[in-house]
Amino acid sequence: MIEIDGSFGEGGGQILRTSLALSVLTETPVHIYNIRRNRPREGLAPQHLKTISAIEELTGSIAEGKSISSTEIKFMPKNEFKRKITINIGTAGSVTLLLQSLMVLLPFLGNKTTVGVYGGTDVPWSPQIDYLREITVPALERMGYDISIGKITRGYYPEGGGYVEIEVKPIKKLKSIQIDKFEKLSKIEGISYSTNLPENVTERQKKSARGIIFREGITPNIKLQVEKDSSQRIGSGIFLFSKDKNSVIGDGALGERGKRAEEVGEEGAKQFMEKYSEGFDCHLSDQLVPYMALAEGESSIYTKNTSHLETNISILEKFYNIKFLWKDNLLEVEGIGLENVYID
Repeated sequence: MIEIDGSFGEGGGQILRTSLALSVLTETPVHIYNIRRNRPREGLAPQHLKTISAIEELTGSIAEGKSISSTEIKFMPKNEFKRKITINIGTAGSVTLLLQSLMVLLPFLGNKTTVGVYGGTDVPWSPQIDYLREITVPALERMGYDISIGKITRGYYPEGGGYVEIEVKPIKKLKSIQIDKFEKLSKIEGISYSTNLPENVTERQKKSARGIIFREGITPNIKLQVEKDSSQRIGSGIFLFSKDKNSVIGDGALGERGKRAEEVGEEGAKQFMEKYSEGFDCHLSDQLVPYMALAEGESSIYTKNTSHLETNISILEKFYNIKFLWKDNLLEVEGIGLENVYID
């Protein structure tokens, strides 16, 4: 049983999500203690319990000690895999964070797997669903990951009510990936969206973002998405992205009560342009390192170190005979964890 200190590094839910996925892949039990010990509300929150339950349902694994505010669990992995599961996080729990944990597992289960998740698709402190669709998935597809995203229904804080369904086909191996420093291009794309709000909200978000980006001499292509129905879903946001041959970056911002649409557009554009000028997307590196550890060959990514990234790397090195090394801003992985992956 691998012992994992849940207060290490950034000390958040990422430790739990990564550890449980690797526990199943390596068929190694884990004991996680001090879970979120340094957070204002320590221990497991409802969102984390849903992640644990989802992995239990998908794989037949058993977790001991799972309850609200628990700071310790023991997880016993199994490989009784299901082909389809549906999870209801409830309210506006993050769909993308839950999928982050499951997606590490899904290619190696030996069968096509469908996962549907109800919850929040565009909520604070987690990647927007457009980040998953436009940034994470294309990067994984370069590695041979076979995934399709079905219909997306947006859900916002605090009501939730969103839904995303993904389908992942089995693969025998992941290919290595090299993500270089982003080469500035003139093509920047985006989407300005809203649900059950006045139609001018999306246009105002778009106009504000365009003004920020136009200062760099670039005119972005931002599409509008306006949804109206009888549901209680209310919210808005903007997401911007750009791709070159060997890199991709993306960022955005969310609307909230009392926040003007112009502020949303300006915030999203400034956050995106910061990555654009730096030449890398540190959020992508945090998500990709588990797959880099499992891929054949040598993978590398141009990025910077963050507490999230450092924490993820430390967990990966506990499970696999690998080593992540920095060469200036290039993060490389030595060794390979693939031989320890369970493939039916």
